[in-house]
Amino acid sequence: MSRIRARVRRWGSSLGIVVPSEVVKELQLKAGDEAIVEIDRAGIEEAFGSVKDWAVDPQKLKDELRRGW
Repeated sequence: MSRIRARVRRWGSSLGIVVPSEVVKELQLKAGDEAIVEIDRAGIEEAFGSVKDWAVDPQKLKDELRRGW
């Protein structure tokens, strides 16, 4: 059993989740196979920590990020 983090994307008038190729190979999946998907909605706090009282100058942050490029 594999556990992945995936982004839900618009697919025509529906929504879809792309299964990464590593998982496809590991589980030997092919088109038409059925799979059971367990969905937990990842919140912003889980992904990035709490941003409630975050006071950062956006321009300063952008400048700092560009320094490494």
